[in-house]
Amino acid sequence: MNRLTLTQRILLASLIVQAALFAALAAASLESARRDIATETRLAVDTARALVLATVGTMQGAVPPDRIMRLLPERLVVPRHVTLGIVDAADGVLRRPPAPVPAPVPAPRWFASLVAPGPLETRLPVAIEGRPRGYVFIGADPGTEIALAWRDLRAFLGLAGLAALVQAGLILWATRGALRPVGVIASRLADLRRGDLSARVGPVPQRDLAPVAAGVDDLAQALAQAQADRARLQRRVVTRGDEERKAIARDLHDEMGPCLFGLRVEADALREAAPTPAIEAHATSIARIAEEIARVNRALLGDLRPMAIGQLPLAAVLGDYAADLGRRFPDLGIDLDLAPGLPEPDEATALTLFRILQEGTTNALRHAGASRVSIRLWTDPAHWRMELRDNGRGMAQGTREGTGLTGMRERITLLGGDLRLSSGAGGTTIAASLPLQQPEEGSP
Repeated sequence: MNRLTLTQRILLASLIVQAALFAALAAASLESARRDIATETRLAVDTARALVLATVGTMQGAVPPDRIMRLLPERLVVPRHVTLGIVDAADGVLRRPPAPVPAPVPAPRWFASLVAPGPLETRLPVAIEGRPRGYVFIGADPGTEIALAWRDLRAFLGLAGLAALVQAGLILWATRGALRPVGVIASRLADLRRGDLSARVGPVPQRDLAPVAAGVDDLAQALAQAQADRARLQRRVVTRGDEERKAIARDLHDEMGPCLFGLRVEADALREAAPTPAIEAHATSIARIAEEIARVNRALLGDLRPMAIGQLPLAAVLGDYAADLGRRFPDLGIDLDLAPGLPEPDEATALTLFRILQEGTTNALRHAGASRVSIRLWTDPAHWRMELRDNGRGMAQGTREGTGLTGMRERITLLGGDLRLSSGAGGTTIAASLPLQQPEEGSP
């Protein structure tokens, strides 16, 4: 029972009620037919008895007494539901009157056995002028009445069955129409489960389901608002991180740069004024150490935040990086395809796109041994799209992503984007997407 749908349950309950009503009607009709047939048969026997007596009385005086029994079968009109047999005492021959109108199609045996009355027979002696002339046998014959009852009952129960089917069809139609919004609600819930938070049920004509539909729409609105709030918070996390790195990079540049410059100047002065070769050698070592610290500082500044981001257009920054990479690795072919008319992204998106390019080319050089890298950047109505392809050896099956790709994927996810990586014998492809229009940030 629990496996049936609500429509099937309602229809099953309706059919059970209809079947019970049909059985009750059939039982009542059988009982009524049984009583009517018994009454009709009894009246037919009584009528036949009176008819025989009246016919015999009419024939007396008009027909010789010894011929009355012989002519009686011709004069008698047999009533319905009885059989007559005339036995003449003179010859002992059983004679029957002409058969009445042919009976209708007989009823099935099982029906006749249910409604047939008990046997009813009468033997009526005939005496004329004080002498017995024979007798008339009167027997009940309910076959015609049973056949008529069967015909009427079949028509009645057929109409009742047709009405039950029509009622079941109307119930099915009404139930499906009433539950149609349930399918719409289930479909909208499936849309929400797939992430389509714009799905709405809208108004429904059924009052009972209107609160459910309104609740689903309220839930969708709440989920959309929660997703927007989460996107703002995630973007704020990325922006705050970028601001911290920017502040650290500024401090490194502003504080470490002058100190290192001063250290190199002092080392050069010490080397020029050195009274001994040993002191000169120490001054040279100090200058080399200061230069190494400056190199590490520049690398840290580049990792924390490229200085050109936010100062130059994104296309110029990416073009300069690709050109610099080509100068440092002349054997590496770089194809940079920037769609014309690109909008200028916000600083977080620009930095992310630059980092994708930086991470992809670094992996192609260090790990894939690629000789060619192609980069495409374009936009669709809702996203920034960047794709990097190399012709390297690809990642081995089961190889885990490095920390650089993992960190990049996390950053892109926080910004509401997506990063897909596919690798094989023909090389590696990195496909990234970022929202083109970010929601406005609220106040901290």
